[in-house]
Amino acid sequence: MFLVVRAGFKALLHDEPSDSPAPEQETSVSAEPRRQAAASIAQGRPVEMVVPVLGLRAGFEQGDCRVVDGKIDPKSMDKACALTGEDYPYELPGTDAGDIVVVAGHTGAGVDAVFNKLYDGKAERHTVATGDTLFVRTEASGDDWLKYTATDLHDPDKGALAGNAEIWGTGPMPGRLLTISCIQPANLLADSVRNAVVGWQLAGTATGDEVEMAFEPR
Repeated sequence: MFLVVRAGFKALLHDEPSDSPAPEQETSVSAEPRRQAAASIAQGRPVEMVVPVLGLRAGFEQGDCRVVDGKIDPKSMDKACALTGEDYPYELPGTDAGDIVVVAGHTGAGVDAVFNKLYDGKAERHTVATGDTLFVRTEASGDDWLKYTATDLHDPDKGALAGNAEIWGTGPMPGRLLTISCIQPANLLADSVRNAVVGWQLAGTATGDEVEMAFEPR
């Protein structure tokens, strides 16, 4: 892009105007092209996630999700985790991930927790809608992010989660990511008996600047 500036000049050393017309000057300013995100990002351990419409930013535990008695139980309240390992078919996020990426995080009854914003227990509703966006940055992505779009919302009983084909499918599901948390009931003294699950589908990649521009909590 070129910006042309035209300006006339008066004589600087005389009170009287110059008889000859002032020469025209041209000044050019070139704009650097906007950087594009890498089209392909290798699989890597997630380090940060953002759900712009919720104002949610979350870091990740360095290792796999802890599993206790067959149930995902992240070690910390303030960080998410990814579930992988020899006992599970799940994969780390990347544009070439061949099956589901599982991301889990705690919610808290009356206390701060990493996934509190993903479900409104008092209103008994998901706080994201289909079409909303999730961004994930990994150890392999550098300054770029993986972009996912919400496709399906679920709130199954905890005992029924593992066998729900609508959530897990019946075969490999490339590009699919799940966020899983507990639903805290409106009664703070009651036990949590359901999970909040959002299915997301890979929709491309984004630069850090594009993620920041998308960060507009509703």
